[in-house]
Amino acid sequence: MRTFSIILGSIAAVLAFFGSFFIDSIAFIPVIIGLILGIVALYTSKKNAMRENVPKLIIALSFLAAAITTMNLFRENVVADDVKQASEQNKEQEKEDLKDLEGIDGLE
Repeated sequence: MRTFSIILGSIAAVLAFFGSFFIDSIAFIPVIIGLILGIVALYTSKKNAMRENVPKLIIALSFLAAAITTMNLFRENVVADDVKQASEQNKEQEKEDLKDLEGIDGLE
């Protein structure tokens, strides 16, 4: 049971870590799986008086992935703000252009 938990927990923690950079909210699924399997491996290690380094590493990596994923969820979306500002500037420019065209029409 310990080996099974360590192998699957390691895979889930690594997937969560790399997923936290590329996919935002979906990365919480492997984080939770990694945490659960890491805790199971830690519990069985303590119960059988075995080394606890690897299960603690799995838990730490899962927590790190959770922190990065949470940070990415609250990151400011700069591109959307730039698009919004550009569209506002375009509208202002169109209004100025219409005023200029009205002034030209008045000369005739």
